[in-house]
Amino acid sequence: MTGGQDTRTPDDGTVAAGGAAQARLLELAELCHICRVVFHRTADRFHWRPTLGSAAEVLAAALPSPDPLLAAPRLETGHRLVAGAVQTYLLTAAGHLGALSALYRAGEVLFTPGMVVRGVIECSARVFWVLGDRADGPEDLLVRGYLEELLSAEEAKKAAGRLGGKSTDLYKQLDNTYRNLKAEIAGRFPGTTLDGLSRWMLGGQTLAKPGEAVTSMYGLLKKHAGSMVTSKISEGIYDYLSNVTHPTLYPTRDLREWVPSSDHPDELVAILHVETDFVERQTAAAVLAYYNALSYVTSFFGWSTDIHDQLTEAIDRLLPGALQNPKVAPAVPSGGPIA
Repeated sequence: MTGGQDTRTPDDGTVAAGGAAQARLLELAELCHICRVVFHRTADRFHWRPTLGSAAEVLAAALPSPDPLLAAPRLETGHRLVAGAVQTYLLTAAGHLGALSALYRAGEVLFTPGMVVRGVIECSARVFWVLGDRADGPEDLLVRGYLEELLSAEEAKKAAGRLGGKSTDLYKQLDNTYRNLKAEIAGRFPGTTLDGLSRWMLGGQTLAKPGEAVTSMYGLLKKHAGSMVTSKISEGIYDYLSNVTHPTLYPTRDLREWVPSSDHPDELVAILHVETDFVERQTAAAVLAYYNALSYVTSFFGWSTDIHDQLTEAIDRLLPGALQNPKVAPAVPSGGPIA
């Protein structure tokens, strides 16, 4: 696919893409759809159960569920709490990729895809952050799992209070869940302080911010998978996608190309212009982040790779060379490196 094939969109939002560009969008849509399908096939077959001899089995032995160190454990504690966080983030990433597939089939390539790509990368990064490096001990994973749970509980309570008020039954229920979780954490990890939790610190670890988790993910990929994405480049990835999601003016203005008006040759009109190569590289940024997260989880649980191999084959077919060249996937219209 050459950078010369493009999609041009007038300010009215209609898409005017050449035949080759349309065909390539459908191929990228197919790849994103396969990502989603592979996740659900994996979950349906293995049900998040660790296999004999896997890292997940070691985790389950060290962190039984229900957790015997808790007086009144909830349904998901111990290794099930860790698996629940990982499963939820992968499920969300797979859903985002399904949405990206739908956008491409509809020819929507200008504004929304970058927001979805950011969501995929963020969720994939959380998977890496929770599981960490293989040298991390079971308690390290449990701490990170609890920090994710605590953040979720606090955000749910906060949103309910602002939307409906603190007198509503929903807010009271979520506030109770939040308080019980904090009490559970304090009981499970002696020495825990409210001040530490207020700063998202637990067991010597601090909850990673979204951008920090993304940088950490690419660091692990550089260490273990030969990725050539540096820390600075990973920050650039996140900077650009953040400016698409929480908008500044430049990402959209970078898409503008000023051309003479067909009706008034002495005037210029703005045409929104994106090269198919950019769409492809942006897609690759999302697909490869998700692929590596799913690869890590498959290996961690010791599952057979036959389902995951279907995704490997699809990437090799639809993004030739991407898995052999980890620096593929810049995601800025100017072509600067971003993944």
